[in-house]
Amino acid sequence: MTNPLFNAEFWRWYLRNEFKEFAQLADTTTIIEKVPNIFSENNPDSFLTLNLDTEICRDSESNEFNMVEFIAIKEDCERQYVEMALAVDYERWLAQKFQENAAKEYERDFDNYQWVRKRGGEKIPVTDFDLILESIIEKWNPEKKEWERTYVGQLRYLQGGIPMYKPFNFEPSQTHSVEEFSKSVWNKDVLQVKNMKNEDMRSFWLHVNIEFKPRIVREFDHFGIISFEKTRYLLAGNVLVSFPKKTSERIKLIAQRDGAFPVGENKFLKPPEDAIYLPHYELGFANSEGFFQSAEESLYDDQEFFEKLLEIEYHFCGMVGGDTEFRNWGKIIVAYVFSFVFFDEIYALHKHIIFLYLYGEGNVGKGEMAKLIQDFFGINHLDSLNTPPARSVDEALEQKSHIPQWIDEHVPQVPGKKAKIEDQIWNSWFELKPRPTNIKKGNKWGKEHKVVRTMPLFCSNFLPATDHLLSRSLIIHYSKKTRGPEDHVKELLNDRVTLQRLMLSFLKNYHLLNRKDFIRDMERIRLKLKEAVKNELGDKMKDVVLQDRQINQFASLVTVSYWLNPDYRGMISGVICELEVIKDKAIYDDHYRNFTKERNDERLLSVTGQELFLFARDEVVKTAIRYSSQDPLTEFIETIGTLIQSLKVTIHHFNWTKDGTLKIWAKAIWDIYEYEKRGTDGMVRRDIVDEKLRDLSDLTPEGELKVVNWTIVDQYSNLKTDTIRQRGYYIPNAVQKELFRNAFNWDRFKPAGSQPWTGNTQPAREEIASA
Repeated sequence: MTNPLFNAEFWRWYLRNEFKEFAQLADTTTIIEKVPNIFSENNPDSFLTLNLDTEICRDSESNEFNMVEFIAIKEDCERQYVEMALAVDYERWLAQKFQENAAKEYERDFDNYQWVRKRGGEKIPVTDFDLILESIIEKWNPEKKEWERTYVGQLRYLQGGIPMYKPFNFEPSQTHSVEEFSKSVWNKDVLQVKNMKNEDMRSFWLHVNIEFKPRIVREFDHFGIISFEKTRYLLAGNVLVSFPKKTSERIKLIAQRDGAFPVGENKFLKPPEDAIYLPHYELGFANSEGFFQSAEESLYDDQEFFEKLLEIEYHFCGMVGGDTEFRNWGKIIVAYVFSFVFFDEIYALHKHIIFLYLYGEGNVGKGEMAKLIQDFFGINHLDSLNTPPARSVDEALEQKSHIPQWIDEHVPQVPGKKAKIEDQIWNSWFELKPRPTNIKKGNKWGKEHKVVRTMPLFCSNFLPATDHLLSRSLIIHYSKKTRGPEDHVKELLNDRVTLQRLMLSFLKNYHLLNRKDFIRDMERIRLKLKEAVKNELGDKMKDVVLQDRQINQFASLVTVSYWLNPDYRGMISGVICELEVIKDKAIYDDHYRNFTKERNDERLLSVTGQELFLFARDEVVKTAIRYSSQDPLTEFIETIGTLIQSLKVTIHHFNWTKDGTLKIWAKAIWDIYEYEKRGTDGMVRRDIVDEKLRDLSDLTPEGELKVVNWTIVDQYSNLKTDTIRQRGYYIPNAVQKELFRNAFNWDRFKPAGSQPWTGNTQPAREEIASA
């Protein structure tokens, strides 16, 4: 190998000045990759790697060329003329560096790969190596509540005449004294720090900072929506999204540069180093200026966005509910996706967030729906927490910011039984209240509070059993009976790029949305929804307690759904302004106020329609009636249903017949119930419930419980394994009662050959011998 004519510092200076494509070279760059191969123009897939230290250009086939040859072809000149011109430029660069270093106490010795100190006309070596400072990483320390700085770069030195590189990552304490600095360097290789005292270290590092002007890199402990210098960005694994602040500006999709995203002069951002799964958007290749320009140009304008959104929403509706009214949950889910854009506003008004709870038996599509929600944000499908402990949820809700965290296979708390996460803890996260947790600080244990930055998305085979989670969740019962054709699922799963494009297209409006008007509109819809629910309930209102949290969440999602429509956004601010004016001024009478309100409602309805609003009203009404009709029997049967879900009550304790009769082993059921509910306030009186169950059951002529019997058959071998013969409740036509049908899960436990339940089914009574 021939000796290099120049050095890497000169080559960086020269390339930046001479060629536009190298204008963005960092002061620490020594290797330049993916340079078009000018030695083989007929092969567009071949690239060069330029090594500025060795002056070698290596192509994809490992052919090597000299840097001077590279410059000669770029300049379309003969090699000898290029060598002469480079020599002149090198002398000019040396003179410039000499002037720059004249006033410096420390400077670099490029020829010997050292740092030297100027004293009394001499240059005294202070290191056996060249220290290249690339970045200063600023990272938040939650224990000390301060930003800590870490120095990142390379040690460069000669070994047998060959340049060697060793990366370093020094904490501030490793640079404060000569002893600590020497230890840190010695751990890299046999290298020395010399001719300096502890008091010289600050001056030395100051000169290193001045020499390299290192990048200031802010490493966040979270990703998703972040805030830097009072500006919001979307931080993902492969892109930083900068939102326009004026309608004349465009959204910027910024690519990484050497592991971080540029946001200003020498300022960079990066996601947490310890994040296992970072969102990844399908954006293609970045251009030479560091932007995903093609992806930017492919984003939808407002009208295109809404048209494409309606197509996607149609498939979500079909996936959840087919052609039934249940399909409106698809619109709710799409609104939930975009509610993360309004996360702060929803919390500001209600002081809580939204819990979406996908409930149903296994293999009905809950997981597929969760993955589709993730796709809007570029989230890896492996990024889920399966029945996690509370600590894992703490960390996940802190690390993700305004993007969903999937909680899969969630097992809610069963009353009287210890759970991995008690439902009351979810209550605190629902209100964005950090959970105090223990953390070791030195030799002592202290408290820390993980920040809650996002909303969990639940998938579960079990319904919540306590009010803590039940009253705080929008529960979608995902079932085979209501879901639509699989074509909708396939259509959506094959279009991940479109879902991402929709989200990025809407984020163009992030700073342009009138968020104060959004809050006012959300409150307007909340009041309107509450009034509509009261009117629908009518005389039943005196026996009903409305679930305010449910109304708040539905109102939030209906508002988000409306705000996705650009025509609605263009109209609503004027409507809100007019309503505020007539409300505040005494000169307007009630007749004029009502007329104005009705007129504006008609204008808005012409854009939104009533379907989604009425669906939300009906869901709130159903919940209110269900809660008002709770009696001891209902509470008991629903608890048994929860115990069936948790496998505490099994097919040894109850049995369905083909005609829809339900048999229950009475003593066993009561023993399990009382054991599980021990120590709680929610235990019903046995005598009251037993009397109600007897009223529903066929009894012996003496008024006693009959002996019920059934055979247990192994579902795999189809062999009889046990026979149950005990006194119990024998309830004819139980399948016709929704309470029994759902709690004892007719769809799952019905005998082979039974017909699916429909409202028109009239099963015949089965004869059974009595004791």
